[in-house]
Amino acid sequence: MCLSLCVLLFILCNRATAQVKFVRHINAELSKSEKEALIILPGFGDSKKSRKKQIDFFKEKGYDVYIPSYKNKKTVEECVQKFAAFYTREEMTQYKKVHVFSYIIGSWTINKFINEYGKGNISTIVYNRSPIQERAPYIAFTYLKRMSRIKFGPILEDFLNTKYSPIVNDSINLGIIIEAKATKIMRLYKKKTIKMGPLNWQVDSLYQKTDDYFFTWLNHEQMYSRFDIVGDEVLNFIRLGKFSSIAKKENYDWDPFVSYKKEGLK
Repeated sequence: MCLSLCVLLFILCNRATAQVKFVRHINAELSKSEKEALIILPGFGDSKKSRKKQIDFFKEKGYDVYIPSYKNKKTVEECVQKFAAFYTREEMTQYKKVHVFSYIIGSWTINKFINEYGKGNISTIVYNRSPIQERAPYIAFTYLKRMSRIKFGPILEDFLNTKYSPIVNDSINLGIIIEAKATKIMRLYKKKTIKMGPLNWQVDSLYQKTDDYFFTWLNHEQMYSRFDIVGDEVLNFIRLGKFSSIAKKENYDWDPFVSYKKEGLK
Protein backbone atom coordinates (compact mmCIF):
# COMPACT_ATOMS: atom_id res chain seq x y z
CA MET A 1 0.00 0.00 0.00
CA CYS A 2 1.41 3.42 -0.94
CA LEU A 3 2.88 5.68 1.72
CA SER A 4 0.38 8.48 1.07
CA LEU A 5 -2.51 6.16 1.90
CA CYS A 6 -0.70 4.98 5.03
CA VAL A 7 -0.33 8.56 6.17
CA LEU A 8 -3.99 9.28 5.38
CA LEU A 9 -5.07 6.35 7.54
CA PHE A 10 -2.74 7.51 10.28
CA ILE A 11 -4.36 10.94 10.26
CA LEU A 12 -7.89 9.51 10.23
CA CYS A 13 -7.16 7.18 13.14
CA ASN A 14 -5.35 9.82 15.20
CA ARG A 15 -7.20 13.06 14.61
CA ALA A 16 -5.94 14.91 17.66
CA THR A 17 -3.08 17.23 16.72
CA ALA A 18 -3.20 19.88 19.43
CA GLN A 19 -3.85 20.04 23.14
CA VAL A 20 -7.57 19.50 23.69
CA LYS A 21 -9.32 21.93 26.02
CA PHE A 22 -9.73 21.01 29.69
CA VAL A 23 -13.33 20.01 30.42
CA ARG A 24 -15.16 19.17 33.62
CA HIS A 25 -18.64 18.64 35.01
CA ILE A 26 -19.18 19.72 38.62
CA ASN A 27 -22.07 19.35 41.04
CA ALA A 28 -21.99 22.84 42.56
CA GLU A 29 -24.60 22.04 45.23
CA LEU A 30 -22.14 20.04 47.35
CA SER A 31 -18.70 20.85 48.72
CA LYS A 32 -15.75 18.77 47.54
CA SER A 33 -15.45 17.17 50.97
CA GLU A 34 -18.93 15.69 50.43
CA LYS A 35 -18.17 14.28 46.97
CA GLU A 36 -15.96 11.95 44.98
CA ALA A 37 -14.31 12.80 41.67
CA LEU A 38 -13.46 10.91 38.50
CA ILE A 39 -10.43 12.00 36.50
CA ILE A 40 -10.15 10.74 32.90
CA LEU A 41 -6.66 10.79 31.39
CA PRO A 42 -6.94 10.37 27.59
CA GLY A 43 -4.05 9.24 25.41
CA PHE A 44 -2.77 10.11 21.95
CA GLY A 45 -6.25 9.51 20.50
CA ASP A 46 -7.74 12.34 22.53
CA SER A 47 -10.16 14.70 20.79
CA LYS A 48 -12.86 17.25 21.52
CA LYS A 49 -15.47 14.79 20.25
CA SER A 50 -14.29 11.95 22.50
CA ARG A 51 -14.20 14.25 25.53
CA LYS A 52 -17.82 15.18 24.92
CA LYS A 53 -18.78 11.50 24.84
CA GLN A 54 -16.85 10.83 28.03
CA ILE A 55 -18.50 13.75 29.83
CA ASP A 56 -21.95 12.84 28.49
CA PHE A 57 -21.69 9.31 29.85
CA PHE A 58 -20.11 9.96 33.25
CA LYS A 59 -21.55 13.37 34.20
CA GLU A 60 -24.71 12.16 35.96
CA LYS A 61 -23.24 9.12 37.68
CA GLY A 62 -22.58 10.70 41.06
CA TYR A 63 -19.06 12.02 40.50
CA ASP A 64 -17.51 15.33 39.57
CA VAL A 65 -15.76 14.59 36.27
CA TYR A 66 -12.47 16.11 35.14
CA ILE A 67 -10.65 15.59 31.84
CA PRO A 68 -7.46 17.67 32.19
CA SER A 69 -5.17 18.84 29.42
CA TYR A 70 -2.16 17.19 30.98
CA LYS A 71 -0.25 15.98 27.94
CA ASN A 72 3.02 17.67 26.96
CA LYS A 73 4.66 17.38 23.56
CA LYS A 74 8.14 16.85 24.98
CA THR A 75 8.37 14.22 27.71
CA VAL A 76 6.29 11.92 29.89
CA GLU A 77 7.83 13.53 32.97
CA GLU A 78 6.48 16.91 31.86
CA CYS A 79 3.05 15.27 31.55
CA VAL A 80 3.44 14.22 35.18
CA GLN A 81 4.31 17.78 36.21
CA LYS A 82 1.35 19.21 34.28
CA PHE A 83 -0.93 16.69 35.97
CA ALA A 84 0.54 17.59 39.38
CA ALA A 85 -0.16 21.27 38.67
CA PHE A 86 -3.75 20.41 37.70
CA TYR A 87 -4.21 18.37 40.88
CA THR A 88 -3.06 21.30 43.00
CA ARG A 89 -4.88 24.02 41.05
CA GLU A 90 -8.23 22.18 41.15
CA GLU A 91 -7.78 21.30 44.84
CA MET A 92 -8.38 17.61 44.17
CA THR A 93 -7.13 16.68 47.64
CA GLN A 94 -10.30 18.16 49.11
CA TYR A 95 -12.46 15.37 47.65
CA LYS A 96 -13.39 12.38 49.80
CA LYS A 97 -12.02 10.11 47.11
CA VAL A 98 -10.57 10.47 43.61
CA HIS A 99 -10.90 7.77 40.95
CA VAL A 100 -8.91 7.64 37.71
CA PHE A 101 -9.74 6.14 34.33
CA SER A 102 -6.57 6.25 32.26
CA TYR A 103 -5.71 5.49 28.66
CA ILE A 104 -2.22 4.36 27.70
CA ILE A 105 0.00 7.42 28.15
CA GLY A 106 -2.33 8.45 30.95
CA SER A 107 -1.45 5.19 32.72
CA TRP A 108 2.27 5.94 32.44
CA THR A 109 1.55 9.44 33.78
CA ILE A 110 -0.68 8.57 36.76
CA ASN A 111 1.68 5.83 37.93
CA LYS A 112 4.71 8.11 37.83
CA PHE A 113 2.70 10.81 39.60
CA ILE A 114 1.73 8.47 42.44
CA ASN A 115 5.20 7.00 42.73
CA GLU A 116 6.66 10.53 42.93
CA TYR A 117 4.02 12.33 45.04
CA GLY A 118 2.15 9.54 46.83
CA LYS A 119 -1.41 8.35 46.32
CA GLY A 120 -3.08 10.95 48.52
CA ASN A 121 -6.85 10.49 48.21
CA ILE A 122 -6.67 8.48 44.96
CA SER A 123 -8.52 5.26 45.73
CA THR A 124 -9.14 3.71 42.31
CA ILE A 125 -7.43 3.42 38.93
CA VAL A 126 -9.01 1.71 35.93
CA TYR A 127 -6.37 1.26 33.25
CA ASN A 128 -7.06 0.93 29.52
CA ARG A 129 -4.24 -1.31 28.25
CA SER A 130 -3.55 -3.04 24.94
CA PRO A 131 -0.80 -5.46 23.88
CA ILE A 132 -1.35 -4.28 20.29
CA GLN A 133 -1.92 -0.55 20.69
CA GLU A 134 1.05 -0.17 23.01
CA ARG A 135 3.17 -1.01 19.96
CA ALA A 136 1.56 1.83 17.97
CA PRO A 137 4.06 4.51 19.13
CA TYR A 138 6.93 2.38 17.80
CA ILE A 139 5.12 1.79 14.50
CA ALA A 140 4.32 5.49 14.14
CA PHE A 141 7.81 6.63 15.14
CA THR A 142 9.56 4.09 12.89
CA TYR A 143 7.41 4.04 9.77
CA LEU A 144 5.55 7.37 9.92
CA LYS A 145 8.28 9.35 11.62
CA ARG A 146 7.83 12.73 9.96
CA MET A 147 4.06 12.81 10.37
CA SER A 148 4.32 11.52 13.92
CA ARG A 149 6.72 14.26 14.91
CA ILE A 150 4.45 16.92 13.41
CA LYS A 151 1.39 15.54 15.21
CA PHE A 152 2.82 14.56 18.57
CA GLY A 153 6.24 16.15 18.92
CA PRO A 154 9.24 14.56 20.70
CA ILE A 155 7.05 12.90 23.34
CA LEU A 156 6.46 9.89 21.10
CA GLU A 157 10.15 8.99 21.20
CA ASP A 158 10.34 9.77 24.91
CA PHE A 159 7.35 7.50 25.54
CA LEU A 160 9.12 4.67 23.72
CA ASN A 161 12.11 5.14 26.01
CA THR A 162 10.09 5.47 29.22
CA LYS A 163 9.69 2.19 31.07
CA TYR A 164 6.27 1.49 32.56
CA SER A 165 6.40 2.24 36.28
CA PRO A 166 3.90 0.02 38.11
CA ILE A 167 1.99 1.11 41.17
CA VAL A 168 3.50 -0.46 44.25
CA ASN A 169 0.99 0.93 46.76
CA ASP A 170 -1.40 -1.93 47.50
CA SER A 171 -4.10 0.26 49.06
CA ILE A 172 -5.38 1.52 45.69
CA ASN A 173 -8.02 -0.53 43.85
CA LEU A 174 -6.49 -1.34 40.47
CA GLY A 175 -8.44 -2.66 37.48
CA ILE A 176 -7.40 -3.26 33.87
CA ILE A 177 -9.50 -3.26 30.70
CA ILE A 178 -7.59 -5.09 27.94
CA GLU A 179 -8.39 -4.35 24.29
CA ALA A 180 -8.65 -7.48 22.14
CA LYS A 181 -8.87 -5.86 18.68
CA ALA A 182 -6.48 -3.83 16.54
CA THR A 183 -7.27 -0.40 15.11
CA LYS A 184 -7.23 0.29 11.38
CA ILE A 185 -3.69 1.64 11.43
CA MET A 186 -2.40 -1.38 13.37
CA ARG A 187 -4.16 -3.76 10.99
CA LEU A 188 -2.41 -1.98 8.16
CA TYR A 189 0.93 -2.56 9.89
CA LYS A 190 0.16 -6.09 11.07
CA LYS A 191 3.33 -7.68 9.69
CA LYS A 192 5.56 -5.01 11.17
CA THR A 193 3.72 -5.26 14.48
CA ILE A 194 4.13 -9.03 14.63
CA LYS A 195 7.78 -8.65 13.65
CA MET A 196 8.33 -6.92 16.98
CA GLY A 197 7.67 -10.28 18.66
CA PRO A 198 4.73 -12.48 19.67
CA LEU A 199 1.79 -10.72 21.29
CA ASN A 200 1.46 -11.68 24.95
CA TRP A 201 -2.12 -11.67 26.23
CA GLN A 202 -1.27 -12.73 29.76
CA VAL A 203 -2.26 -10.13 32.32
CA ASP A 204 1.14 -10.44 33.98
CA SER A 205 2.78 -9.21 30.75
CA LEU A 206 1.31 -5.75 31.44
CA TYR A 207 3.59 -5.43 34.50
CA GLN A 208 0.83 -4.07 36.68
CA LYS A 209 -0.57 -5.76 39.76
CA THR A 210 -4.34 -5.72 39.51
CA ASP A 211 -7.37 -6.54 41.64
CA ASP A 212 -9.48 -7.41 38.61
CA TYR A 213 -9.40 -7.26 34.81
CA PHE A 214 -11.38 -8.17 31.72
CA PHE A 215 -10.98 -8.37 27.95
CA THR A 216 -13.10 -6.19 25.68
CA TRP A 217 -13.72 -6.70 21.97
CA LEU A 218 -13.30 -2.96 21.45
CA ASN A 219 -10.21 -1.56 19.73
CA HIS A 220 -8.41 1.53 20.95
CA GLU A 221 -10.40 4.00 18.87
CA GLN A 222 -13.67 2.58 20.19
CA MET A 223 -12.50 2.86 23.80
CA TYR A 224 -12.94 6.62 23.40
CA SER A 225 -16.61 6.37 22.45
CA ARG A 226 -18.24 3.00 23.19
CA PHE A 227 -19.21 3.59 26.78
CA ASP A 228 -22.33 1.55 26.15
CA ILE A 229 -19.88 -1.39 26.22
CA VAL A 230 -17.31 -0.44 28.90
CA GLY A 231 -18.79 2.51 30.80
CA ASP A 232 -20.80 0.51 33.33
CA GLU A 233 -17.80 -1.75 33.97
CA VAL A 234 -15.69 1.29 34.85
CA LEU A 235 -18.37 2.45 37.28
CA ASN A 236 -18.81 -1.05 38.70
CA PHE A 237 -15.12 -1.23 39.53
CA ILE A 238 -15.10 2.23 41.09
CA ARG A 239 -18.06 1.37 43.33
CA LEU A 240 -17.29 -2.25 44.19
CA GLY A 241 -13.59 -2.75 43.48
CA LYS A 242 -14.36 -5.40 40.87
CA PHE A 243 -15.82 -5.73 37.40
CA SER A 244 -19.20 -7.37 36.81
CA SER A 245 -19.76 -11.12 36.76
CA ILE A 246 -20.23 -11.04 32.98
CA ALA A 247 -16.90 -9.32 32.28
CA LYS A 248 -14.78 -11.62 30.10
CA LYS A 249 -11.75 -13.03 31.91
CA GLU A 250 -10.33 -14.98 28.96
CA ASN A 251 -9.10 -13.45 25.71
CA TYR A 252 -11.19 -13.92 22.59
CA ASP A 253 -10.32 -16.89 20.40
CA TRP A 254 -9.84 -14.93 17.19
CA ASP A 255 -7.36 -13.06 15.03
CA PRO A 256 -7.13 -9.62 16.69
CA PHE A 257 -6.16 -8.07 13.34
CA VAL A 258 -9.45 -9.01 11.68
CA SER A 259 -11.97 -6.15 11.72
CA TYR A 260 -14.54 -6.44 14.48
CA LYS A 261 -17.23 -5.97 11.83
CA LYS A 262 -16.16 -9.23 10.20
CA GLU A 263 -16.76 -10.89 13.58
CA GLY A 264 -20.37 -9.70 13.39
CA LEU A 265 -19.90 -7.08 16.12
CA LYS A 266 -21.38 -3.59 16.03
